[in-house]
Amino acid sequence: MSDKHIEQTVLNSNDNRISPSHVCDIFLPQNGLQERWKAFTRRRFVIAETGFGTSLSFLTACQQFTQFRQANPTATVKELHFISFEQHPLTKSDLIKATEKWPEFAHFSQQLHAHYPPAVSDCHRIVLDDGLITLDLWFGDISDSIPQVWTNDDGIVDAWFTDFSQIEAADTHQANESTAALIKNIAILTRESGTIKAITSDLSTHQQGMLEQSLTEAGFEVTESHNHSNYPTHCLLVGCVKNRQYQANSKPWFTRTSATDANDVAIIGGGVASATTALALIRRGVNVTLYCADPLPAEGASGNRQGAVYPLLNGSNDCLTRFFGPAFFYARQFVEQAAMNSTFSHDWCGVTQLAWDEKSTNKINKMLSGNFPQELVYALDIEQTKQKTAITSNFSSVYYPFGGWLCPQELTRALIKQAQDTGRLALKSDVDICGLEPTNEQWQLTDSTGNQFTHNTVIIANGHRFSEFEQAKQIPAYSVRGQVSHIPTDDTLSTLKTVLCYDGYLTPQNTATKTHCIGASYRRNSADLAFCKAEHQDNKQRLVHCIPDVEWPKNVDISANQSRAGVRCASRDHLPFVGNICRYEALIEQYKDLRDNQATAETVPIYANLYSIVGLGSRGLSSAPLLGELLASQICGDPLPLPHTVLNALHPGRMWVRRLVRGKQLGSKS
Repeated sequence: MSDKHIEQTVLNSNDNRISPSHVCDIFLPQNGLQERWKAFTRRRFVIAETGFGTSLSFLTACQQFTQFRQANPTATVKELHFISFEQHPLTKSDLIKATEKWPEFAHFSQQLHAHYPPAVSDCHRIVLDDGLITLDLWFGDISDSIPQVWTNDDGIVDAWFTDFSQIEAADTHQANESTAALIKNIAILTRESGTIKAITSDLSTHQQGMLEQSLTEAGFEVTESHNHSNYPTHCLLVGCVKNRQYQANSKPWFTRTSATDANDVAIIGGGVASATTALALIRRGVNVTLYCADPLPAEGASGNRQGAVYPLLNGSNDCLTRFFGPAFFYARQFVEQAAMNSTFSHDWCGVTQLAWDEKSTNKINKMLSGNFPQELVYALDIEQTKQKTAITSNFSSVYYPFGGWLCPQELTRALIKQAQDTGRLALKSDVDICGLEPTNEQWQLTDSTGNQFTHNTVIIANGHRFSEFEQAKQIPAYSVRGQVSHIPTDDTLSTLKTVLCYDGYLTPQNTATKTHCIGASYRRNSADLAFCKAEHQDNKQRLVHCIPDVEWPKNVDISANQSRAGVRCASRDHLPFVGNICRYEALIEQYKDLRDNQATAETVPIYANLYSIVGLGSRGLSSAPLLGELLASQICGDPLPLPHTVLNALHPGRMWVRRLVRGKQLGSKS
């Protein structure tokens, strides 16, 4: 924790002599934050701390920064970003108990409580006050987490709140090495002139000396070493980075580059990925132009009446799980925040996934071996499944309590309306961009009628149509036609309480339309949007096939032939392609000997200021909010909300590079 001794006293005692202002005395003045904010020349100030604890340091910083912004409305710094690590996170109930002692922080603590995540490893991003404050909570051992925090060559952190008082009591070579490694990673993340305030209580004189030496060797100039006047048991070290050794901490072939000019961004597309990305950019003060080929947004793959929201998990702790777990919680947060300002159909009713055959049972059992917290997913027996869904299936299942359904079309349009209301989004409807060319360090967009538009930065977010652009056509994503069926409710279906997944899905009743959705068909490499009666019938048949021992699936009425077809963009590994678009031919040439020359490899060749967010597949509702936040963060040079390993798995050039690293030629057989 930032200061375990002080925070535990606050948490466990009714003694109100220790206040947030006392904790504030230890961190904020030593980092000179008020003075630095006045002179700061960047949009976002980043604080990091080595232990989140009861959130006291975070809440104090939120209050101090908000008060600063109110007193200095013309200051360049507009946003506070707080990164914190915690190996043993409090439960939500314990966090609420702790923060009740500080009613002066209620404005911030209530937002934190609303979106505080379960103890799932890696990074969880929480956005407060519509982007004024961003919190990245990294759950897990800091020695494992901190090397996974992405940084560019310049670093990302401006000030550190650190507590080294918990260093192993044994003054061993191994303990000193571990501390030195942590400090080195802290230095890698820190900007030039970035500061550190370190609590060093309970350390031996030798440990204190080793700590100072490690800070110095890592690039910090230790300017003070003393006991705090108000807290004589708390020995402090204060340092500042001087002559920073510029280095990123990612492989050159997975480099993520920010935009050279992020003030003017064009997004090509009109679906949920476009909308979430636009809103994330606008929160950062970016002006966005959205080019939508249809008369209205969300006429394509994002146009369905109901879509399920739940994560794609397995028991392997691989990149799929490490992405979709945090992405799902962020999506829930994002939708709840959007619903505060807009109306759209949605219901957090939970999602039930049936173990309807041997294959699905094995898949579920493997997933459950991942020991996820019950707030994310847990098992139900046959009777529990019946009680939870209020419908009979005669199968056991797993249940996602935070899941549910929403109307993608209504959500997308609501998000775009919110973005327009800020005055920073220009929506160009019925403008079909079909050409993209670099010109004078900008991008020239050409529509189907020959009109041309110029922008500094461009994002391709038009789903399966990405391949129409020469720069993006080699991205290995593909189109998938999916047709959903709209069925009228009946006495049995109307009782369904949760989304029901099998080899397809069935939603609870949408009370606005008195219908349910079942689906969806899956036809790869097809962009046909015409109604297909065979697929319509198959949607019902799969429901009957998967739940054969009860009558209600057989009674589903599809006679009205009500359905909707859309075309999704998917990838072989079920992960999207988000980030800089690579120059395919240049990449092949530059990395032709990558297997043997990784140590000297240069940065991946990219198209400057050209990005993609495509390949979201069937889980776009669960992934688009975090992906939009990721891309906006990258474009603006902010900290990124995912670990290195996962970022690499989302990189637009990943599949090409993987083959080249193995010595394979692109286009050859694996």
